[in-house]
Amino acid sequence: MTWTEKLSGKIAHAIKTEGSPYTVGQLAHGIEIFLLNVINLFVIVLFSAIFNLLGEVLPLLCFFFLLRFFTGGVHFKNPWSCLVATLLLLLIGGAIIKYVSLASVGIMSILILLVAGVGTFINYAYAPAKHTYMPDNPNIRKKHRTIAILLIVVGCILSLFLVRYSYKLSMTYTLAITYQSLLLMPVSFRFVSFLEKTFSKG
Repeated sequence: MTWTEKLSGKIAHAIKTEGSPYTVGQLAHGIEIFLLNVINLFVIVLFSAIFNLLGEVLPLLCFFFLLRFFTGGVHFKNPWSCLVATLLLLLIGGAIIKYVSLASVGIMSILILLVAGVGTFINYAYAPAKHTYMPDNPNIRKKHRTIAILLIVVGCILSLFLVRYSYKLSMTYTLAITYQSLLLMPVSFRFVSFLEKTFSKG
């Protein structure tokens, strides 16, 4: 049992009331998720500041998790492995946004259109991801997929209009769509499964 599980269990026992509709286990699970999210955010902010990428990483984080909220996606079973993978993705993304500048508005516009098309196709085919806490209700799953695709299409249209005035914002949203879409693909699930099996053997 990890220290977050132990702490969550203690807090759950302390706040559980007799009339509560939730069990201690359910409360502890919710508390642990909250604690892990707080820790994750702290670590991401800390390392982004260390590498002077805070202004790039935070908007990328917000856009990425906005999309991921409706679709889910691949994740490691171990929360600390998940944190390391997320941190690496965000820092690499922040560095791309800050230091990589495409040659022209035209090239950036083509990239946005390409990501919009591919992202829409991937989300239509695979969203929401099956291996998440997404509801099983087909109507809710369809609604989540529709919202995700609308966010991609509308976001890319806005990015096309803004690319002349805010390259960084357009690049941030485009990269968020790229990350979110790639992490929905079956190959991503197979790759993460391979990594987990490899490291567990080691």
